[in-house]
Amino acid sequence: MNNDLVREMGYIALATRLKRISDKMTHSTRLMYRNLNIDIEPNWYLVLVIVQQTPNISVMEIAEKLGFTHQSVITITNKMVKKEYLQVSKDEKDKRKTVFNLNQKAVEILPKIEQIWGYGKEVIYELLNEDISIIEHLEVLESNLEKASFGERILEKNN
Repeated sequence: MNNDLVREMGYIALATRLKRISDKMTHSTRLMYRNLNIDIEPNWYLVLVIVQQTPNISVMEIAEKLGFTHQSVITITNKMVKKEYLQVSKDEKDKRKTVFNLNQKAVEILPKIEQIWGYGKEVIYELLNEDISIIEHLEVLESNLEKASFGERILEKNN
């Protein structure tokens, strides 16, 4: 790309570059699902897998497993309930707690989505020229950010 400021800035624009890559992948995945007449959003797959593996799971538990905020999981699950992929109920032991299970629609579509994500795994491996060391770098980055945020670290340097 010519005149690509994000690339020119190098690692200082890492967050923007990761966001740009994420947006491209999410957009193309959404189009792929549409072409296959599958009425889901790209970020629903992981929620479907978690709910399949852990029936009667709460929003907080999903958020913890994904490392997402409580609010973003509520947004995702509300959409999934509306599209009838998830059923929502109250926990039998704690009636204040909302839990999720798969609806029949999700059970029926999951094998097809799992197949697609199997192909997706192959494609990512190909896109990375079979070098998945980026995952190790992301592990280091996430681990270090859990210890102290990016902003906190900048403020520390500024003092």
